[in-house]
Amino acid sequence: MPLTTEALAQPPVAIELDVDARWTMAYAAGVPDERAALYATDSSDRPGGVQVHPVFPVAAEWQLIIASAAANTGLSADEARRGIHIGHDVILSRPIHAGERIQLTVRTVGVGRRRAGATQTAEFTATVRDEIVWQTRMTSLYLGVDLVGEATELDAAWAAPIDPTSATSPLAVETSWVRPIDAHVYSECARIWNPIHTDLVAARRAGLAAPILHGTATLARSVSIATRLAGVALGDVRRVSCWFSGQVPLGSSFDVRLLAFDEHTLWFDAVLPDGTLALRNAALTFV
Repeated sequence: MPLTTEALAQPPVAIELDVDARWTMAYAAGVPDERAALYATDSSDRPGGVQVHPVFPVAAEWQLIIASAAANTGLSADEARRGIHIGHDVILSRPIHAGERIQLTVRTVGVGRRRAGATQTAEFTATVRDEIVWQTRMTSLYLGVDLVGEATELDAAWAAPIDPTSATSPLAVETSWVRPIDAHVYSECARIWNPIHTDLVAARRAGLAAPILHGTATLARSVSIATRLAGVALGDVRRVSCWFSGQVPLGSSFDVRLLAFDEHTLWFDAVLPDGTLALRNAALTFV
């Protein structure tokens, strides 16, 4: 079945959910990031006590993704589940506070066409009492799916941080080792379950040789490592953006490379042992 531009005319889908410390701490453990602030429920310096990892919004957004991915798009439910996450951009207006009740909406803001299939960009908006806490644009590629109609973006694309780097040596490099069980741990801690990451049969049905690590797990690990290498506090992060370009097998590793940073922006990538980029054009901004 094709993807249709009718998706652009549909009203937002909305849910409410509680972002409690149990969930945010579990997410941090699933990354894994062991910084004490992520688990300090006794802290009086932050609302809700604990610090919340800046990639945590993906965990909340998953609650909407499965429910709304195929709605009014022309895609079958099976096609929607097989979409590949290829681009991610989250802007945090402020740090997330554990204990908040979030109103979360999603709408389709773009559809496109690539040689490999059709793309769809979804925009998530999280609010607390009408205050925007974060917004995310997530781009998915549906392999082998046609687009009916013209490629369209409802709103202008968000301007990406301008990368000042050239083909120079990275400032720092750290290897992240991926255990065979890490996709199971991340799935349960984040509450993001897609069987291609944990079920060998499901992975093979999707055309994979074996389960792979979630792209958002690769991103969250890379953000944790890059901020540590640069001496940037997680609580100061206000934007994270990247393109996913390579699959991370379970039982493997990848290198996080700190490419450059200035007073407000940090550029990084993630590279597999064979030189393939798992993350490209990755950047985060901070206060």
